[in-house]
Amino acid sequence: MKKMDRLALPRIRLEVAAMLCRRSTVAIAGLALGLLAQPVLAIDADVQKQLEMMRQQIEALQAQLQAQQQTQNKLEAQQEVQAQQAMQTSRGGPEVNFGGQYRINAYSADNDIAGQDNQTASRARIRQNIDLKFTDNFKTHLQLELGHTTDNVTTTSGSDRTTNINVRHAVLDYTFGNGINMQAGIVPLGDHFGDALFSSDWDYNPVAVSFTAPVGSGTARAFAATLHETIGTGGETTSKDDTTHYQLDYDLPLSEGSNINFGASYVSLTPNAAAPFSSRYNINYGIGGHFGLGRDMALNAFLIGSHTEKGLISATDSGNGAAIKIELAGKAGPGNFGLMVTHATGNSRGDGFIPSMALSRANGYWGYTGILTIQGPTDTGVDGDSVNISNNGYGMTTVQAKYAFPITADLSGYIGAGWFGNTDTPVGRSGDVGADILLMGTYRFNKYLALDFGGAYARLEDSVSGYSNGIIGGAGFNQAAGVDRDKGLLFTRLQAEF
Repeated sequence: MKKMDRLALPRIRLEVAAMLCRRSTVAIAGLALGLLAQPVLAIDADVQKQLEMMRQQIEALQAQLQAQQQTQNKLEAQQEVQAQQAMQTSRGGPEVNFGGQYRINAYSADNDIAGQDNQTASRARIRQNIDLKFTDNFKTHLQLELGHTTDNVTTTSGSDRTTNINVRHAVLDYTFGNGINMQAGIVPLGDHFGDALFSSDWDYNPVAVSFTAPVGSGTARAFAATLHETIGTGGETTSKDDTTHYQLDYDLPLSEGSNINFGASYVSLTPNAAAPFSSRYNINYGIGGHFGLGRDMALNAFLIGSHTEKGLISATDSGNGAAIKIELAGKAGPGNFGLMVTHATGNSRGDGFIPSMALSRANGYWGYTGILTIQGPTDTGVDGDSVNISNNGYGMTTVQAKYAFPITADLSGYIGAGWFGNTDTPVGRSGDVGADILLMGTYRFNKYLALDFGGAYARLEDSVSGYSNGIIGGAGFNQAAGVDRDKGLLFTRLQAEF
């Protein structure tokens, strides 16, 4: 039945009821006037009783008519809303959501080396999300970023940091009827091994197409991605894409709170435009898991292997290695603790275990500390001493601990500490990377806005191979042989995240 027909029947019934009510009211009123026209003495008690009954009937009819009118109004309002929703769906009007991250951080770092000034700065950064949902199975995600800047005299685009508004994410997200999800565009991608291989939080946002699908009792993910296309001076492409990354993962739930995951990646890389077809490759493969132990305790662990073609690291032999992590986490008293041990094999040529992100000179939030590993509030302009899990192929063992605890309803504290060593570096360098401790407080104004503040200290030996060195052509070190440093850091971060 058409919309007008559905609306017409209730309206006709309502009009008939109203007409009958009006006729009854007129008849009763006429009778009442006739009676009232009689002499006052003629209106006995029986007549007065009849008049009262008639008045009550009139009021009842009026109340019924009013209730019917209210019901009809509600029905018409509901049908109007449904019609508008149907019209919006047919036109493809999306639901719009805005998320984001607005940050102002400040820091002062001292490397305790004669002739070097402190690194001190205060910077702003904005990330703005625009999420559109067109249907239940199709949506888009866009993230714009104003990179860290201190300038706004000639606007940020004219700053000496050449800061512009850039696109960080641009994702088309579609779910097929069989449950397979596809994401394509500039896609944030992270590993399933605790940020040890590559991390979307650390700007691993390649041009990619990714598929996630239910397979058996678990979930499989496959993606292909490209990064770092080489562009010539005239704007032309002088070589094929520098980096191509293929990844396959499978995550299998075991029980409530427990799962295991498998992963394998193949990264092909062209070292330079002069030899555009001399591609080299790196392979990572491994197994990991999260296991609930009861009593608010959990075990996280992984074992990953790697193979790196010798042309990437300028070595006489290809690199091979393995990395392992064992982490125990849970509640202790009023707070939460974590204890973690990691080990990655390596040798003095830098061709031990190599994670994917060492090729793109990226890192991840894989540790507990604030200088040799990084937390969000210490991810500032002084993060160049942070290392990946293998110290760029030289191998490394870490022992780390953390404890996060409430102080008041709005204030919490965090302590993180770690030892980093057991590296196999060239003769003349220390086998240790260093030791690191972080003290931090967080004050929450509300669920969106928080202030982080604190300090970090690290004893840095001469074996630090910062993530930003990468491994292409052979990894380097942050200090000359025999030069050690004491690095101190004070920081604050005011951040709204929503």
